[in-house]
Amino acid sequence: MNLWEPIGVGLAQLRANKLRSLLTILGILIGVGSVVGIVSIGEGLRRSVVSEFDKVGGSSLIWLLPPNDWERKGGRWVRRAWVDRLREQDIGAIRAECPHVKSILPIVGGGAQVRFRKATSEGRIQGTAPGYDEAMDWKVGQGRFISYRDIQDWRKVCVIGSKVKDDLFSREDPIGREVKINGTRFVVVGVMSPKQVFGEDWGNQIVLPITTVQKRITGRDYYDLMFIYVDGPENVRETVSTIQRVIGRNHTHGSEFRIVSGESQLERIEQVIMTLKMVAGGIAGISLLVGGIGIMNIMLVSVTERTREIGIRKAVGAKRRHILSQFIVESVVLSIFGGIVGIAFGIGLGLGISKIISQYTEFPFPSAVSYGSIGLAIAFSAAIGIFFGVYPAVRAARLDPVEALRHE
Repeated sequence: MNLWEPIGVGLAQLRANKLRSLLTILGILIGVGSVVGIVSIGEGLRRSVVSEFDKVGGSSLIWLLPPNDWERKGGRWVRRAWVDRLREQDIGAIRAECPHVKSILPIVGGGAQVRFRKATSEGRIQGTAPGYDEAMDWKVGQGRFISYRDIQDWRKVCVIGSKVKDDLFSREDPIGREVKINGTRFVVVGVMSPKQVFGEDWGNQIVLPITTVQKRITGRDYYDLMFIYVDGPENVRETVSTIQRVIGRNHTHGSEFRIVSGESQLERIEQVIMTLKMVAGGIAGISLLVGGIGIMNIMLVSVTERTREIGIRKAVGAKRRHILSQFIVESVVLSIFGGIVGIAFGIGLGLGISKIISQYTEFPFPSAVSYGSIGLAIAFSAAIGIFFGVYPAVRAARLDPVEALRHE
């Protein structure tokens, strides 16, 4: 007996008992479909998060933030008795001791109301240095970005986001026009192209030379945070350790400064996604277990119904291994068929959920099905068929041919 004969018998059994076969594989179908759908959504989310991180430097980015002004004591938040800030000398110290640092971008921010004639727009000031556009992969749509000469002379120039441009100028050319930012006049030298990161529109940003913000707007000589870019993800951990030593040496409260790397954030997010996939996959696995029990049940019924057939086969020379392999293959055919239909169901489920979520959020939420997950689903279906088909197959193989032939 070759391999194709029991496969053919198994398919014939599916065709002969369509409703029974459908009900039998339903558990496998739902289980495999749920697993494929959950894995595809989780993988799509992971790729989307990585893609969004890449828009702001990805795993090569380090955030350096000063200590929080508030701390929690006795169950409530109270202001610290001291303050410690990031200053210009920290940039020089980090550059001197961190050979893998490509660029350091100090940031000073705050809310802003921008006016042009009678039009107004609410935005956010981003005081920074040249190179911010390249580091953030944010292209200039019109005009130019801020320059080192703007930094040196505290020039009152600004680069506006696309939303601010639309609010104030509509179809007019904004380059060279004067706008009022929080009551102070600035000349527009550039307009940034549209950009979104994690669903947040960057079009409301107004980029100014950091010295202009410090000298002409806030009157502060410190920074809100620093973006530090490393020459490769493999050097991030070493650079983080060096920055910790530098800050600890140069500040009284250096241990309170917060250093966050894009690599560590991605690792945490991937751990959360993996945990969610494992929990949801475990729940879906219950359906696979139920489906496997259903296959065992239908195979036991099949053995009883085909007892006389088994007796005839043995009487004409079929051995135990032939009967055993026949029923195991039939069980696997049932299981794999359910798995294949379940894969199609899971792909549709993932696409449907991603479309529904995308309608209610601006954050991209794709569904990504990998060939590996499909192969794993088919292999798992076959394993279930083998595992739950062994007992009925052994029972069929052990039937006495004489007793089997007497069976009505």
